Amino acid sequence: MAKAYVKIWVDGGKEGAVKDALLSHDSVVVADITAGEQDIIALIEAPSYDDLLKTVIRSIRTVPGVQKTSTNLVLE
Repeated sequence: MAKAYVKIWVDGGKEGAVKDALLSHDSVVVADITAGEQDIIALIEAPSYDDLLKTVIRSIRTVPGVQKTSTNLVLE
């Protein structure tokens, strides 16, 4: 199982809507609104790293209100 933490920056005031949209995806295990560099941190899982990256590109980055993401792959 491939895992990654995705840092997500969103438009102001859209944090709750983006979080809800993220959690509607099966691959998103956790999505937390944070105070700090990013607005949301999400833990995602997929059968492979290729599937995981496709999820980030096709499902997370396309959520309305998402400005940018930074993906940190879990190695162990």
